[in-house]
Amino acid sequence: MKLSDISGIVSGSRYGKDLEIKNILPPEDARKNDVTFLFDTSKKTRAGAIIAHHKIAGKSGIVVHNPKEAMYILLKEISKTSGKKRISHDAVIEEDVSIPRSCMVEPFAIVKKGARIGAGTYIGAHAFIDEGVSIGKNCEIHTNTTIYKNSRIGDYVTVNPNTVVGKEGFGYLRRKSRYERLRHIGGVVVRDFVEIGSNVTIDRGTIGDTVLGEGTKIDNQVHIAHNVKIGKHCIIMGQVGIAGSTKIGNNVILCGQVGISDHLKIGDNVIVYAKSGVFKSLSKNREYSGIPAREHHAVLRAIARLYNER
Repeated sequence: MKLSDISGIVSGSRYGKDLEIKNILPPEDARKNDVTFLFDTSKKTRAGAIIAHHKIAGKSGIVVHNPKEAMYILLKEISKTSGKKRISHDAVIEEDVSIPRSCMVEPFAIVKKGARIGAGTYIGAHAFIDEGVSIGKNCEIHTNTTIYKNSRIGDYVTVNPNTVVGKEGFGYLRRKSRYERLRHIGGVVVRDFVEIGSNVTIDRGTIGDTVLGEGTKIDNQVHIAHNVKIGKHCIIMGQVGIAGSTKIGNNVILCGQVGISDHLKIGDNVIVYAKSGVFKSLSKNREYSGIPAREHHAVLRAIARLYNER
């Protein structure tokens, strides 16, 4: 691919030589036949070509208004897969299943009776799609994913390997001398454009549904308990745990290893910083941190006083 080809993809303005580009690499790894993105143009690089918001002296490159947006566009373009879509003869597809011919189902995937799969959806090897599950169009259900019954997946949803959607929640009743499992008969609803990482567990509702709102992105190794409701366009980072029946608003960011107790309400536009423990509901449009989580500016003041006293 030539630099001029890349310029056309990202709608940028090319300058210097029209180099043949071998790789797209970080600034510290790139060499003379590579292109890199510079978000900080003071950073040094040996890349032959640079994509940045202005020209770099002595280099060839592409000027774009927003380098991060250009990266998004370029990576999306070069990640497109080609080839004929097919349903493998080694997949196990039961009766009364709807799978359009535009779908791809890899070997040893299992699709149980009554499942409904939308056009253009990909189902990876060894995935398990339970009875009556519905999956929308242009979804990606990757290798070894399990989606249990009563789950409804929207359009353009990605579920990454080894994730489990719709398992029974952690609910028990103490009867006499032992714990008895409380059966969960609810479901999981995943709205359009949600992305779910690897090794995520999403429990179905005890009664009613666990819900993931449109556009929400979930990192690896997250646990979402029964009847949790997550709003639109939230970011849930790695190793977050959300206990049962908690309601998360829209545009919420939960940073790594945040733990949230059950039956709470987290308001819109809240940010909870890493390793925080949330034991009470949080008001909207604020930032929180610490154990127990308090408003972030108060935590910073307390830390400042602590270190000033020593």
